[in-house]
Amino acid sequence: MNAHELRQPEDDERAPMTMEERAVWVYLVVFVATSVAYFAVVVPRALSQPIDEVSWVVPMLWAIGISIGGTIIGSILAAVGSAIGLAARGRNPELELGSDERDKQIERLGNRATATVVSFGMLAVLVLAMIDADTFWIGNAAFLSGFVGALVEAFVKIRAYRRGF
Repeated sequence: MNAHELRQPEDDERAPMTMEERAVWVYLVVFVATSVAYFAVVVPRALSQPIDEVSWVVPMLWAIGISIGGTIIGSILAAVGSAIGLAARGRNPELELGSDERDKQIERLGNRATATVVSFGMLAVLVLAMIDADTFWIGNAAFLSGFVGALVEAFVKIRAYRRGF
């Protein structure tokens, strides 16, 4: 075998993560980091001043924007890095990193779990709006609902990838 030939993985070799699984890990890390940073900025403000004076909109927009951008950039870098790593070991990145039917099923499973969590969260947001709660509580309930939904989605998908359905 010359240095430029691609080879199939051995039976006892660990299969690499698919692009979708890698993207779930990136999403989890980025979203947790940005959400923790958001709460680290806003909670001290909420504890030290009246709620209607708390500046929360700009930090939330930054957290959401960085989450989206960080997930996109992180997923691209992870995909490129894993493809380079596989090619360096003589393995075919296209064959090993592509998605399959299992990825589609795991995606659906994660989406169902997220929809359930976010639905309950949006019910809380609706109740807060009905009782004329301050926009701070409504916005943060929506953000928290999305955060918990993202965590549930990531954990369900990672568990499905690692342990099966």
